[in-house]
Order: sequence, then C-alpha cells, then structure tokens
Amino acid sequence: MLQADKQVLLAGVKRNALELRQRELEFHVERYTNLATQASVVAGFSFESLVELEVPEGTPPLLSACYFVCGASAMALSLYVLCIASFACVFGHRLALQGPHGSLERAVHILIDHRIHIFAMAALSLAFLVSAAVFMAWIKMGAAASMVTIIFLVFAFSVYKRMTSMFEIFHIPEDKLVTGALRVSDPASGGNAVVDLARLNPSSRNAQAAPPNVAEAAARGVPYSRLVEEQAEAMRPNALDRQAAREPSPMGGSKHEGWLFKKGEKGAFFGTDKFQRRYCVLQGPYLFYFRSWEDYGAATGPMAERLRVAVNHGAPIDVRQYDVVRVREADSDMPNRFDLVPTNPLDRKFELQGVTLDETEDWINQFRMAKRGVSSAAPGGNSQPHVIVQD
Repeated sequence: MLQADKQVLLAGVKRNALELRQRELEFHVERYTNLATQASVVAGFSFESLVELEVPEGTPPLLSACYFVCGASAMALSLYVLCIASFACVFGHRLALQGPHGSLERAVHILIDHRIHIFAMAALSLAFLVSAAVFMAWIKMGAAASMVTIIFLVFAFSVYKRMTSMFEIFHIPEDKLVTGALRVSDPASGGNAVVDLARLNPSSRNAQAAPPNVAEAAARGVPYSRLVEEQAEAMRPNALDRQAAREPSPMGGSKHEGWLFKKGEKGAFFGTDKFQRRYCVLQGPYLFYFRSWEDYGAATGPMAERLRVAVNHGAPIDVRQYDVVRVREADSDMPNRFDLVPTNPLDRKFELQGVTLDETEDWINQFRMAKRGVSSAAPGGNSQPHVIVQD
C-alpha cells in the first residue's frame, strides 16, 4: 500500500515538473513563431522590390548591382529564418512529445541554443533591406536621395541604440535566470540538490550511494526526498554499464557535479574572456564542463557516453596537474573566485567562480581530494578545504 502511494506521489511530482518545463518550451516556440511571421513579411518586401523596380537607363552598373545584391540577401536571409524557425517549432514539439525519456529538456535546450543565431540572421536581413532601400533612393529619387539616405541611416542607428538599451534593461544575469528545471532539496545536506524532478534521477553535488537496506537508512535519518527506491533503480547497472565497468578506465573514482562560472579564453575564434556559467562534472581526477545541465542530464547510457557531449571531452582538465589557488576578494571584483594554476608554467590557468561561498568551499575541497586521489566518500576524510591563498 505504501509502495503504491509512493509511486503515485512520484508520478504526480514528475507530472507537475514536466508541466513547468512545457511552459518554457511553449515560450520559446512562440518566440520562433513570431520571428517566422516577421521574416515572411521582410521576404515579401524584398521580393517585391526585386521584381517591381525598373532601373533607369544611365544608372551606374555598380549602383544597380549593389541594390540587387542587398535585396537578394535580404530575401535569402528572411527565407532562411522562416525555414529554420518553422522547422524548429515543428520538430521541437515532436521531440518533446514523442521522444524518449529526457526529450523535453533536450528540446528546450536546442531551442535556446539556436535563438541567438536565428535572431542575428533576422537582424542581418533587416540591415540588408535598409541598405537596398538606400541604393534604391540613389537610383530613383535623384536630388532627394541624400535626404532619404540620411533618414534611413538615422532610422537604423536609432533602432540599434534602442534595441541595445532595451537589451540591457531587460537583461537577466545568468546566475539569476529561472528555468523550468526543478530539483528536490535535502535540508540535511545543506540544501544541495539530490533529485532532479524532470528526470527523477540522482542529481548535482556528490553522488550519494543508495542505503543498502531500510534499517540503515532509518538509522542514518535519510529523508524521503532522496527517493531511495528511484535512486537505487537509477544506479542499478545495465548491460552497457557492466561492460564499461569491465574495461579499465582512468575516469573511475568519486563524482562531483554542479554549476561553476568559468572564464573563457581570450583570442580564440569567436572566443570571449568573460565568465560563463558551465555545468561541471568532476569524475575522478578529471573535470568536464558542459554548456548547460541539459547537455549532461539529457544524455543516457553509461557515464563514459554521457561525458562525450562535454565541451572539453577531448581534453579534460586533470586536476592532479593543478594547484587550487583561492583569490582574495580584495584582489578581485567578483566573489567566490578561485583558480586552477598548472604546475607546468606552459599550461593554461583556469579561472573559476562558485555560485555561493559554501559551494565554492565544497568545490575547492573536492579538487583537493581529487588531486590527492582521495574519494569524497572515504571515511575519516577531512572536510575542511586546504587551499593556497593568492597574495
């Protein structure tokens, strides 16, 4: 009877969590739909301008060529935005509705990943449309072309300034952005997330093993929010896991995961030196980071397969080759800063930032134990962080 009630409770919790994620999906689909509608209007204007304009005799060939190139580019980019946005809406809904377990999170993440690209192409098509209008003024309007050009340039500049200003006004810091991902927190563990409601699997921070029996669980005071039954089911190895376990791997050992801010590498192609939020997984002595939790959480199969989608899968960070250096707040304008300083001066230094002070200390302690080759679950381990303080 109790087991049946637990299953009903779990089903209701997951249903409510998926409804929140569905609202997030509908939000992004609506944005894509509106963008596709606007792109169709721009494509119509561009096509009309290409067909209807009769170039007067004596017009410089370069001027008419620039007009047609800008008009064709505006039309092509608008059609591109229309096709991609429509495709994303249709197949995003299909993936979320008919896909396997975890497909809703994957669909939301795919739409989020492509939105900047789609919006950039839409803005570029508008820029080409304005450029075509300027060239058309010089072809058809004679002496009034200068004034018309000034009007269009002022219009373009005003739109750009107003859009950038509104973007800053409506900007939400990445560490304060609220998404549809929900997790059950364990008060006894300091509020660390234990179970992700969208997947009902063990989630971030230290991966805790399921209690071997109910009596021991009661003695340890394990709260019901851990959902021991589901955790034990999720941790039961399947055939692929057993096969992977038989193969020697340097990535064994304890696992720790959660959010960190990582500074990018300046000078890389399309790179940035700003701090970006990354979901990090410390598997044994190796640190992997993902663009978001969805990249890691939506993956299925053995741990080795899930780590293949990491940004640095080809070159994970071996924390045994780095020293943890805590940055004083007086020396940095960002709190909770610490660095991974390589023992080899030729290697790259990684600048990191924790979300909170407790999580920063937790990550520092995990890096220290990984460097020493000590499991985070080892009995008698020192839980206090031992770090180098940068002068």
